[in-house]
Amino acid sequence: MIRRFIFGMVISIGLLVVQSTWLSAIAILDVKPDLSLLFIVFLAFKNPSPQGQATGFLTGIFQDGMSASPLGLSAFIKTAVAWAFNLFSGKFYIDRIFIPFLFGFIATIAKALTNGFLVVLFSGRLSAYDPFSYRLWIEAAYNALAAPLLFLLLAPIERFLLPKEKHT
Repeated sequence: MIRRFIFGMVISIGLLVVQSTWLSAIAILDVKPDLSLLFIVFLAFKNPSPQGQATGFLTGIFQDGMSASPLGLSAFIKTAVAWAFNLFSGKFYIDRIFIPFLFGFIATIAKALTNGFLVVLFSGRLSAYDPFSYRLWIEAAYNALAAPLLFLLLAPIERFLLPKEKHT
């Protein structure tokens, strides 16, 4: 269990570093896909244990340390999104393209809604996604397109991330 968690953390932080450095080359209007969020969604959906939430929390803390956002903001958002996707764990079949596409889109919207909730909770002291801005919708589309590819790339190493009875 500890090895699976550490392996998941290494992948998640690696994806976070990749998205914050190399993905600037393919950014559309300065918007990049959130690969670490997609990985956390993958973990949370495929594993009924709280591994996705724990990975989301620690990856979020690491992301907050790398960025100018308040410490705990990304941690809360990634943990909340992981918790939401963990609720669907084992409830339905995941195909190779449509469900990951849908998960990528929904995860981005959930991220924006959670951020909006925190903005209201903290009386506007944080910046929120503007639902009428191109940034949210480009990120949602980018994540939706990146999710099937990332889920496909993660399938061969699934046995190292999930409990023995969960990987197929």
